Amino acid sequence: MRYVLFSLSAFVFYAIFYFSYVNGLHELGHKAVGAGKLPGTDEPLRTLYTGVEPIDRLLALLTTFFYPAMDGQSPGLLLHSIGFSGTFGAAWTLVVLESWRKGNAGTVAAYPMLFGLAAQVFTFAFATPLFLALQMGCSITARRPQADNIRVPRAVLASLPVIFLIGFMIPSHAMVLPAPDVISVDWKQIAIAIWQPWPAYVSILSTVSYYILSPFFSNNHRASMSSLRWVYAFAFTNASASHLVSWIVSLATVQVPVLFQERFLESLHPSKVFEVPIPWSGLKVETVPQGVHAFLRWDYIIGSAGVLIWALSMYVVAHKQILSTVAWPNLLVKVGLLTALTGPTGAAVELMWERDELVFSETGRQQQVTKTKKSS
Repeated sequence: MRYVLFSLSAFVFYAIFYFSYVNGLHELGHKAVGAGKLPGTDEPLRTLYTGVEPIDRLLALLTTFFYPAMDGQSPGLLLHSIGFSGTFGAAWTLVVLESWRKGNAGTVAAYPMLFGLAAQVFTFAFATPLFLALQMGCSITARRPQADNIRVPRAVLASLPVIFLIGFMIPSHAMVLPAPDVISVDWKQIAIAIWQPWPAYVSILSTVSYYILSPFFSNNHRASMSSLRWVYAFAFTNASASHLVSWIVSLATVQVPVLFQERFLESLHPSKVFEVPIPWSGLKVETVPQGVHAFLRWDYIIGSAGVLIWALSMYVVAHKQILSTVAWPNLLVKVGLLTALTGPTGAAVELMWERDELVFSETGRQQQVTKTKKSS
């Protein structure tokens, strides 16, 4: 399966980057930067953030990309971005959990910040499947999961929901604030720039929490399991709520169109919000928001598919190793229903949650019996 994930990561260069070049988004974005204007507006594009020219140039380009998704002028793009935000946050919760598992210490999987920053620059669809593929290749937790090697420090588990609230959710909400009604256009651009390195905020805060809070947490199995369940519940809610909101609002334009102003019906229609633009279709975009929507659709599809494939593989490996069997018909039906109701990442979170419960329940008991026998 890791080769499938590597392939998904590589497919990004065609389905996203090449497609963005041939459909005109690349040219439109660089024209906006060259003109010094935010796309579709007469507002000046902010070009000074840190005083470091390469970083400021990158942030200006990223602001040109993200501003149309956050300004509310393209309701369908904003709705899709809301759904994508929950997917990204939930997927990265799984990534951060992996990075702290005892069996991943010293491997590439223990350093998610580099991949998180790569996700912000080179897309979620590129960095996340790549990280998960490398984890599958180098981690004992992917091959022989046991209670001892999949443990996560309790201090990290207890603080992780708060860390994601501070490091991810608050910056995400800040950049959605309407401008100029609530914040100025300039501050909205600053909020978008501040949001960009949020995976670094999460990694740094989790490391700080580990070193500061560990002395206050004992290695109590029951308490650790309770904290782990809260982390999974947090991630599952994040993924499923954003997925349901985006689909319910979009489907409502078809079922109860009277709830919407006429000008929103077309943009929020499911065929617009969730359309899958084909890279070889010859599509040409007329505006930056149109190009960004096509870009994010493939970013979402490839990235969330990679997370689900990885979680399914982790689930199957654990069941084969511990129970020596996998009930494939039931599993596939469950994955299909979960994907429809909670999104691919919501389904992935549920699979990893069940994997961990199984491993801790079965191998934890076996390890305790073994320790008892040795002590006697």
